[in-house]
Amino acid sequence: MIENDEQLRQAWEALGDLYQAVASYRSKILPANPRNYVIIAQGPQDEIRKIQGEINEYLGLDKPSVAEPAVLREGPS
Repeated sequence: MIENDEQLRQAWEALGDLYQAVASYRSKILPANPRNYVIIAQGPQDEIRKIQGEINEYLGLDKPSVAEPAVLREGPS
């Protein structure tokens, strides 16, 4: 859980590292064995989703906007 801007910065760096790892897998593993690439990339992909969720929560992007009309939040009647 991200509690301050320093942890937010660390989360951004972690995302960058994870994306670099997946890019490396893509160039090294995908051409030789696409099935293994999908399996190996799954771990970083799960961690990317987790960290992105924490970032969104810290930044308040996981909640409906206060300015968003209630009709859009509640859906059709």
